[in-house]
Amino acid sequence: MAVFLFVSGCNAGIVWGWFVHKRSGSLVPLIGGLGGLGAFLLLPFGVLNTWWWIPLVADLGTGYLMTATAIFLIRRAIKNP
Repeated sequence: MAVFLFVSGCNAGIVWGWFVHKRSGSLVPLIGGLGGLGAFLLLPFGVLNTWWWIPLVADLGTGYLMTATAIFLIRRAIKNP
């Protein structure tokens, strides 16, 4: 869970820098989301097992980048059938 919180916090800070301070930066893809997914599945709280997908969406490095990649691939497939 600590990996998810740390990496997700760093990714959120990078996005904040993009929009507020106009600084460039690179997100860390998948690490935070996968760390949170693992924590949700391994923690001894059964209720978290059903919410395993939340870290994948909440972490900007995973949710944002995966969505952007999917959109890019779909657009490319439409343009070049």
